[in-house]
Order: sequence, then C-alpha cells, then structure tokens
Amino acid sequence: MKDHIDESQGRGASGIAVPHKPLKSLTSEVWTFTKPRGAKVVTTRKVGNRTEYLIRVDGYRNGGHPLRDTGAMYGLLNAVGAASSDKIRITLRGPRHALYQDRGFTTRRTNFIPLTLAAKRGHGTGNDPRKEGFAEGRDYLLARRGVTVPSRPFLLPTRDEMREIGKSIYLGLRSILKRT
Repeated sequence: MKDHIDESQGRGASGIAVPHKPLKSLTSEVWTFTKPRGAKVVTTRKVGNRTEYLIRVDGYRNGGHPLRDTGAMYGLLNAVGAASSDKIRITLRGPRHALYQDRGFTTRRTNFIPLTLAAKRGHGTGNDPRKEGFAEGRDYLLARRGVTVPSRPFLLPTRDEMREIGKSIYLGLRSILKRT
C-alpha cells in the first residue's frame, strides 16, 4: 500500500499497476495596487496617478503528488494481520479521507482551493477567507460549482502483488507440510 504511494501508482481497472495523475496546475492572475514580492508581474497600467500590477500566482502544489506531498495521510496508514486456523485477515487502517482518494469523488458546493501555504494553514472551514485577510486570486481560488477529484487507487494490491502474496502463502504451507 505504501509502495503504491511512494511510486505514485496503484491498481487500475484491469488489475495492473497504473500511474497516478499529478495535481493540475493552478494559476491565477489578479490586478493589485500593492507592489508584489515574489509574484510574477505580467504587466502594469496607470490608473490615475497610481500604478496597478497584473500579477500571476502559481499554486504552491502545482504538479505535485497528492498522496505523498505532505505525508500526512501516508503517516497514518498501517495494516494489521491476524491468522486463525482457516483464515488470514489483513485489516487496513487509516483516515477516512484515504478511501475518498482511493475511489475519487465529486463535490457540488463551493470549494476553497489554496494557492499559498499561508491560505492553506490559515483558513478555517466555513469561514469567509476575505475576513481572514486572504485575497481571492492571490491566496486562493473558489471552485463555485464544486470539483471532481480523480480516483488514485492505492489500497488494493495489483495482480502481480496478489501472485506474490499467493506464492508466499504456498511456500509457507509447503514448508510446514514437509516438516510433518
């Protein structure tokens, strides 16, 4: 399971390993009278006696890999094995949102998408980001019609991994039976 995340791949519909898609690039352009630090200035214009700057802001996670960039979910995943006389049970444990990442999901309401780390860390769900000091287009975007997150399967073993598990069980049973 963690190998899938490390390699940014998972089990596809046919049971073979498929690469996960990286995050889409998010770029915003916004006009501001404040001279930007660190942002790319696209152009300027005069408004009365003031200079207005058109700046381009790239999302801080552009092209990143959502299952491994921060390591938050990765650190919470684990598995516990238990054997009885006729069964082997492997229980995967982790946060609930891991299932959403594995299967993909769609939202229908407005979503806050941070462009900066400050917006990611400072925005409280349900609060108005403008009242928190963030500027739309510079610090965040709002997906007003919701978002669709593609499935990034990593929980189920691929066919090759299932063969390897089966081979391990077979070899273990064969060595036990040879001793008796």
